[in-house]
Amino acid sequence: MLEMEKSKTLRLLMPQWQGGNNPPYVLGAHLLNWLAPKTDGPFEEVPVDLDASLEKEQGIVAKSSLLNQARSAKRLIHEHNPDSIIVLGGDCGVELAPFAYLNEKYDGDTALLWVDSHPDVSIPEDWPNHHAHVLANLLSVGDKEFVAEVPRPFKPEQVLFVGLNDMIEALHSKPLRDMKMDIVTPDDINEGSSKVLQWLELRKPSKVIVHLDLDVLDLREFRSLLVANPDTYDKMVGHTPKGSSIETIIRVLQDVAKAHQIVGLGITEHFPWDAMALQNMLQRLPLIGDINKKDKPIVNWTL
Repeated sequence: MLEMEKSKTLRLLMPQWQGGNNPPYVLGAHLLNWLAPKTDGPFEEVPVDLDASLEKEQGIVAKSSLLNQARSAKRLIHEHNPDSIIVLGGDCGVELAPFAYLNEKYDGDTALLWVDSHPDVSIPEDWPNHHAHVLANLLSVGDKEFVAEVPRPFKPEQVLFVGLNDMIEALHSKPLRDMKMDIVTPDDINEGSSKVLQWLELRKPSKVIVHLDLDVLDLREFRSLLVANPDTYDKMVGHTPKGSSIETIIRVLQDVAKAHQIVGLGITEHFPWDAMALQNMLQRLPLIGDINKKDKPIVNWTL
């Protein structure tokens, strides 16, 4: 009896945190990996510098560490030469190497759905945290060393923003203004997936790549998001635009998968505030922890 061929989908865990200058991304990525269904394909964890310097280099926080991590991801991907990739992050910058690989592998015959409340097309002059630059880099805009990691850049017409609701960055981003990329808002997908499917039907890509930043979800339903930080929650909750429901995002992506071949899925920006608070509590309880511990734990988690 012939042995069944293993999946050619690489599962990549990349608990990168420096791109958002926020250590909780580490636990968030590991929890995503633990929660996600198991797969039978290859698995790799990209090494991440937990003690990286957060100094600005050419206007980018922790640039050297981020470049090294992107290159490590690239090496691991090329070792496997996968047909498709699941990326579990980490900040949005984890998409640089895997999405660049997929667009090159399929000769640019791809569509990229950027399911995110933010466009991520800033440049260092606008914002120092790289997680807001990654789509600009994939479009060959921004810091030259990050752009050099993208051998076949995406074209603006390959990209559709889905669920975008932070128009402040969109209005002030020169790359976005110059490129005039298409946008489907939360209201557009609230009742159906037709606008996304029509956009794809017009372009007829052979493959689809999906970036899913969890901050596209409605804070009132899902609270493991940056804006739900307990230290600033009261100030932020009233000023946070209403996002999309979990069921809405599931439906849109399922509808896309029924009509097109998805070869990339990146899930990013998971902030498990409750789990962090509970870990801190457990570390300071009698018998199980240290009752003399006063400071919050250093973020250096694995599961």
